[in-house]
Amino acid sequence: MKKTVIGIFAVVAMSFALASCGEKLLTDTQVQEEIQKGFDAGKAAVESEMNTKCETEFEARSVAEFERMKTEAEAAAAATAKPTK
Repeated sequence: MKKTVIGIFAVVAMSFALASCGEKLLTDTQVQEEIQKGFDAGKAAVESEMNTKCETEFEARSVAEFERMKTEAEAAAAATAKPTK
């Protein structure tokens, strides 16, 4: 009987020891929070990168568009200024 009680106690002790080990699972709410954190961090990085890219290319795009419009306006003015016979 003494061995049986000690055996049961050992099994219970091992069960508690194994139950406290290992990785704990997250709840659905915690999983959603972790996903949102990752999304927000990625979104901030992409926004920062795109803003920097836009700011560095803005002047070049503006000048190119201005030159294109200027060329179109000059072509239109030249077309209307030509006398016809």
